[in-house]
Amino acid sequence: MKLFVVLLACVACLVVVKGKTFTIHGPLAEESKTQPKEVVLAKDSQSDKYGEVAFSHENHATKKYSPDGAAVLACVECHHTDQPAAALKAPLKTSEREAVLTAALLQTAEAKPVKTCRTCHLQAGDDSAPLPVVTYPDKPGPTKLTNEVAYHNNCNLCHDKAIAARPALKGKVPGANDCLPCHKPAS
Repeated sequence: MKLFVVLLACVACLVVVKGKTFTIHGPLAEESKTQPKEVVLAKDSQSDKYGEVAFSHENHATKKYSPDGAAVLACVECHHTDQPAAALKAPLKTSEREAVLTAALLQTAEAKPVKTCRTCHLQAGDDSAPLPVVTYPDKPGPTKLTNEVAYHNNCNLCHDKAIAARPALKGKVPGANDCLPCHKPAS
């Protein structure tokens, strides 16, 4: 009977892990070697105006979403720590891989899982670990890279570059000042 209960518990755990929804928020966020199709960002947003963001990881990882529309985005465009130190461009400082992360590399047995953004970029007010701090040439002082700042810097910069390179995207792809196309209104 004990063996049956243990086996049943193991099967239940596998079902939970296999059916997992990838949500980037709080302490439940994990490392993974499985690329999610969809990710929910800002699920625990502190804003009274802007709520969560549905992000299609699958589209960004498989379609020609580079700013010029000519190439698929490299994993390290977002997962910037997943490249060798020699490949980092300022203001990036942290490297956690010897080889550049690719979908093919992630499938190898020896590949480390990919960390979520929240591993380093904590929510404002979370003092459980030090936040990365960078100094941008166009800013008067250092910037603490909370998850909100990191997401907005990465997403807005890329979207703004795409709109500048391909003006036909204006109104179809949200830019730096277009909040509600990405964010659901806060409830």
